[in-house]
Amino acid sequence: MPRTLLPFALIAAAIALPVVTGNTYYHHLLVLWMLFSLLALSLNIIVGYIGELSFGHAAFFGIGAYVAAIMGMDLGVPGVLGLVLAGLIAGLFGFVIGYVSLRIVGPQFAILTLGFGSIIHTITNYWVDLTRGPMGISNIPRLAFGDVYVFTSAREYYYLALAFVIAFAYACHALMASRTGRAFIATRENAPLAASLGVDVFRMKLLGFVVATAVAGVGGAVYAHYMTVITPDVMSLHYMAALIIMVIVGGRGTIAGPIIGALIYVGLLELLRAVGPLRLVIFAALLTLSVIFLPGGIVSLWRRVFGDPETTAAAPGEGVGR
Repeated sequence: MPRTLLPFALIAAAIALPVVTGNTYYHHLLVLWMLFSLLALSLNIIVGYIGELSFGHAAFFGIGAYVAAIMGMDLGVPGVLGLVLAGLIAGLFGFVIGYVSLRIVGPQFAILTLGFGSIIHTITNYWVDLTRGPMGISNIPRLAFGDVYVFTSAREYYYLALAFVIAFAYACHALMASRTGRAFIATRENAPLAASLGVDVFRMKLLGFVVATAVAGVGGAVYAHYMTVITPDVMSLHYMAALIIMVIVGGRGTIAGPIIGALIYVGLLELLRAVGPLRLVIFAALLTLSVIFLPGGIVSLWRRVFGDPETTAAAPGEGVGR
């Protein structure tokens, strides 16, 4: 099959998956795969394209989820408008945090984002009047397009999340082929050299950070409407660690990598359900082995076998957050 047709074949297969499985629980797993893929792709903008390591990305996912829930339940904001507002508010938080912290590079930036995530998680836990604290928000209304259509089944949410993933993956592809994308890569690889060539390094980093956080907010909003219940746990380090595993194991700086990483994570999460907390040890071992033996992620295996340069056009060199 020609490589130009491969993305279309994969999209067709993804569209057919719910029909092939026919099982409601499998449809639920497919929804989780697509939502995690969207989140991993958004984190990949920060980790893979601008070369910074963020430990606070799950907080923006949680912000989007809580905005959608509160807007829908307390203010009666329609579902689609709630998705837009969730993305905008998460992006606004991203702008503020990025504007303050992106002038700092290396481990200090990662620590600052970790602190932000912890603060948001704590506020969500204790601002009971707004977020209902540790009990979370339940009975969140299903996502609806006005009075025309209401998403009710897992299959419908899967196709919605799939549409978001396809749209954002294409946007990432177009970005990397543009002048802005090349500025991202130059910033990641050698910021001082990029600055000497006229690239506004801080502006590029801030742009990537805001886009990534806004997309995470939209993903959180879809998650809230799908699950109909959210708790502060959606902002926990568990989710943050999961997103990092997806990006690193799948292949940072690529488009297919985070989607593959999300599939591996959701699959292992289900297969290892019987071992309980031991799953975290297995995931940590998977991340360690990937960093040591496959620093380019799973997608690098395709590259080794088929020598496809397109999968690595934006892949970073050694190290993260240089």
